[in-house]
Amino acid sequence: MRTISRSIAAVLAMALLAISPIAALADADTNLTVNGTSIISLEPDYARVTAGYSAENEDIRVARDETARKMDEIIASLRALGIEDKDIVTSSFNVESVYDYTKNYANIVGYRVNSNVTITVRDIERVAPVLNAVFEAGSNQSYGLEFRSTKEGEAYREALKDAIKAAKEKAQLMADAAGVTLSKLVSLSETQNSYAPMVAYANSRIEAVADQAKGLGDSVMAGTLDVSAQVTLRYELDE
Repeated sequence: MRTISRSIAAVLAMALLAISPIAALADADTNLTVNGTSIISLEPDYARVTAGYSAENEDIRVARDETARKMDEIIASLRALGIEDKDIVTSSFNVESVYDYTKNYANIVGYRVNSNVTITVRDIERVAPVLNAVFEAGSNQSYGLEFRSTKEGEAYREALKDAIKAAKEKAQLMADAAGVTLSKLVSLSETQNSYAPMVAYANSRIEAVADQAKGLGDSVMAGTLDVSAQVTLRYELDE
């Protein structure tokens, strides 16, 4: 009898395992999950420019002093354009060893000192003059030009509402096509939000002289800024 009981129990357990996925599937069929996305494009109204100077020398003090002198000249050129000190922020300062790998070991032959400032340009029309000014002042490295908008927060809130509206319309369309009725909304979540600024990247180190810098002219174009929102809605369904 004990052997028979164990056999029956094993059969019942296997039957329950076979039924469970079916029950889970039936439960899943009573719900509808949809995504909604919205993207709003803006015209940028300000920009951030990151630029600076890098010097190498076998004497770390010489490299440091050269970098400091050039950064003073770069900052002075920005002030001359009317850029306020609050819009000029030191964003990085690094000291690196320079190695010679021609032998069987790494031999330190000098030091590289680099410093960068991030400049907020509150008038898009002045981006090219700012770039020209920093390069004419001796900047030999740049880490990008980023266009932004002061209306990004407002645009995102609008995109969020549009994404929810799009998801609700999609859910209703799918329910109608399937011949079922939407019941209550059981969950609502924000699954993605992003600002996608137009970013122009330059080489991490560029050798620029005054004549080359003047060549920028009015060639800097702001383009557009995309603000996106995505939501996920889950409804219960009535057959």
